[in-house]
Amino acid sequence: MLRLRRLPDPAPRTAVTVRAATPADAEAVARLARLLSLADGARPSQFTAEAYLRDGFGPTPAFRVLVAEVEREVVGYALFYPGYDTDRATRGVYLADLYVLGTHRRIGVGRALVSGVARQSRAMGGSWMFWSVLKRNKGARKFYRTLAPELRDIVICAAFGPGFEKLARDG
Repeated sequence: MLRLRRLPDPAPRTAVTVRAATPADAEAVARLARLLSLADGARPSQFTAEAYLRDGFGPTPAFRVLVAEVEREVVGYALFYPGYDTDRATRGVYLADLYVLGTHRRIGVGRALVSGVARQSRAMGGSWMFWSVLKRNKGARKFYRTLAPELRDIVICAAFGPGFEKLARDG
């Protein structure tokens, strides 16, 4: 007679709540932004709680933020802003930042945040999302490939600092 052994119950799924960030989230979002820039190998982000409050709220906010909470603790955030695609004549959003504390990865927090941003894009009349990731960030690229393919025919260009100032000054 074959005896079946009872397998242990799977680990309970952690409840993740995604919500629009508020002014009260300023310190938490700024802290996560600093951690993101350090994880990317850059200097600490200059995105402070003051910058979050100044630029994220008011009559013409520069961006929107969603936060993810686990047991009422902010463990991740997504910062995005509207965009427009002239080829398709459609609206969408650019996901500028996505970060989840290392202790809360692989439990659905990142996916919940990206899904939340997609819903926000749709609510704003959008039909797409765009994001970028550092080539060297293999973990993030692996995660993002579970959501959408990497575009191989696009190169992202950026003007910062003196290069930007020269463009703005000289045209």
